[in-house]
Amino acid sequence: MRAIQVFIITLCLVVGLYLITGRGFFMPGRWDPSVGVQLNGWSARLLGSGLLLLAALGVVALKTFGGGIREHKPQAWHLRYFAALALAIALIFGALLTGERGPTPGWRDRGSHAME
Repeated sequence: MRAIQVFIITLCLVVGLYLITGRGFFMPGRWDPSVGVQLNGWSARLLGSGLLLLAALGVVALKTFGGGIREHKPQAWHLRYFAALALAIALIFGALLTGERGPTPGWRDRGSHAME
């Protein structure tokens, strides 16, 4: 189980570092992969920030809850952890809302060349 957690944290870290640069990323739709959300610039940075925050929270969770030692954290710590987790979810949701919806990038290029 720990190997899966480390893999997911590493994946969030690598993809988050890639997206924080603002490079483009197309996320196909769940039910129809021919349409989806194109994340460029600001929306890619939002998604990258959310993924980096999730990776950091995953490391904190592994250190805090993975050692087998039952240390009781104060309620303020749990509230801060929850607020950071809610912020990560809000960043990812904001990225998906601000991304450009439309067909796959290959179809977008065909349509723009047909207009010339």
